[in-house]
Amino acid sequence: MSDEMGKLILIGVVLLLAVMGWRAWQIRQASPDWPHVMGTMESARAVARNETGDGSGTPMHMWHSEVRYRYSVEGKTYTGTRLRAFGRNHSSEAEALQELAPFITPGQAVKVYYDPAKPSVSVLIPG
Repeated sequence: MSDEMGKLILIGVVLLLAVMGWRAWQIRQASPDWPHVMGTMESARAVARNETGDGSGTPMHMWHSEVRYRYSVEGKTYTGTRLRAFGRNHSSEAEALQELAPFITPGQAVKVYYDPAKPSVSVLIPG
């Protein structure tokens, strides 16, 4: 039975990843046409995602951009954490910080694109 349970868990994980990928693709396609509001940056930082070896024992990291911002639609306030539909991996912290440069200052005003059918879904960079 443990083999059966393992297969079911694997199928569940694969299906979850497929749904998440599909949703991100939908956001990527639709977000250029979404309305936007002005929001406020709370934080932006480059985060080491994982560690890999380069064959000689030197650890290397992939970096990604992490953001947090607030915005309001029709009087309701939301918190967004999505920079773009699909997150990008960067080979260096400097690359990730370059992507974040327009959003790095806490308290700054930012343009937030939101899904009019579900305003809690948003991005800072559409497409």
